[in-house]
Amino acid sequence: MRRVISELMARRINEYLADPSGASAIPRIYPPASQQEISQLEATAGQLLDSYYREFLSVTDGMDGFYLSHCVLGCRNRSGGRGAGVLQFRDGTREDGTPADVGLPDDVMLFPVSVNRDVSQAIFMIDCPDVLPERIW
Repeated sequence: MRRVISELMARRINEYLADPSGASAIPRIYPPASQQEISQLEATAGQLLDSYYREFLSVTDGMDGFYLSHCVLGCRNRSGGRGAGVLQFRDGTREDGTPADVGLPDDVMLFPVSVNRDVSQAIFMIDCPDVLPERIW
């Protein structure tokens, strides 16, 4: 995971520096989350964290300024700003029936791991192995 994040960061920094308009967001990574923070996040999620996401958090507690203006949420940025906005977005998907629309049970837990700048798109971690073996949706 460290190698992947290092390579991604190097590529994204080069792209950022090559953009003379400065229109792209500054890429950022953060200090790693502690095991206690990761365990608390898992309790908040109401499900086991995906192993890759858990490993990601142990390397960097979130990531900003990457493709499609998405940030990868860490343990520390769950309240306020995008963290709060993505929870509203998630709740809106419930009202629209989106999980059921794509064949997921109504009671499936959707836990946000990434969101774009205007909180109109998000990536969720789910735990529904009987219907969908993949954890990221």
